[in-house]
Amino acid sequence: GVHSGTPGRICGPSHCPAAISRPGRRGPMADAVRPPRPWHRSLPEDDGQRPYEVMLRADGWPSGSPPAHTEKYHVAFVPLVVLACVVVMAVELYENGKGAAPGGTPTEDCALRLSLFCAASVTVNPYIGPSNDVLVQMGAKEAGRILRDGEVWRLVAPLFLHAGVVHLVLNMVALLQFGLRLEATFGGIRVGAIYLGSGVFGVVASSVLAPRAVGVGASGAICGLMGACLGEVMQNWSSYDDPARTCCSFFVVAFLQLALGTSPMVDNFQHVFGFCMGFVMALALLIRPLMGIHTQQPVSSKCRQHLLRVVAFSVMNLAFVAGILALFGGWDAYLICPACGRLACWPFPWGCRPSTPGECWWDCSPCSSGGLSSQISWT
Repeated sequence: GVHSGTPGRICGPSHCPAAISRPGRRGPMADAVRPPRPWHRSLPEDDGQRPYEVMLRADGWPSGSPPAHTEKYHVAFVPLVVLACVVVMAVELYENGKGAAPGGTPTEDCALRLSLFCAASVTVNPYIGPSNDVLVQMGAKEAGRILRDGEVWRLVAPLFLHAGVVHLVLNMVALLQFGLRLEATFGGIRVGAIYLGSGVFGVVASSVLAPRAVGVGASGAICGLMGACLGEVMQNWSSYDDPARTCCSFFVVAFLQLALGTSPMVDNFQHVFGFCMGFVMALALLIRPLMGIHTQQPVSSKCRQHLLRVVAFSVMNLAFVAGILALFGGWDAYLICPACGRLACWPFPWGCRPSTPGECWWDCSPCSSGGLSSQISWT
């Protein structure tokens, strides 16, 4: 409809003919017709004499009036994280080469040298990175040091440490793929909160369920962004033209990532719990404004959004409190969740019998029911 000139009155051509421009008539509305409400997809003609002069874009919104959720933010957080991880990787290789003389005989801990930077041999670290001792020195997750020595900074440091150059490249590609999209849509503050929150929660869960493992890597936080992509779609279901297909695509990617995490030497606890926390945090933080174009019940959709937000905030806070209490309270997590050990490693191909030699590609011998017993794990 268009305004008739009377304050507060909305009308169409059938009952407000004075609002429509006709030859020989001049007035404030003669050459300009107010665009329709955004939920009006079709516009009638003015008694067959003149059509409404409003063009609709392909997505159904009036031209020049984009919906509020199309606002784009400047991307800064994700590139800064990538830069920080690259710088930390260079420091790791530099620290790894400190003990060896340049031009000296290669050792297991310093076999691949480039000027001041040195990587361990592939038998020690197949990801072309430093030795395990350097990773622990720089802040790798180690539950004993967190609890015994009070080094709580080790809950955050692993998000920026990587086992090697290969590990770094794989994680940064995934971070750019998921992080840039989210940050451009929702801004660096909310995406940064999800990245750090899901990453730290993954490290806490890994410290509880795999206390003997030493872990590094940003995959817990990156899986949190994957979970956030899925949670954002479910929270803003009415804003998508085909939300089911979008959800399916994220489910496939998440399943492949978490399935790969069941291989040995990978800390899948960070993957799984980081993904879950990212999903919950997205329900609480990543809400698009509903303008009515994609839903016939905008009021009920907004109520659903706010209900999900309240539930998500409650679950998020309870999960963090439970994780901190389990870590620093000395809880035996396997008494509470005996099946959680299966998240760490499964014999592959699934269904094979580890007792039969040669039947399984890997049999998870580095893992035990009390958590990962390997010296180092990558996420």
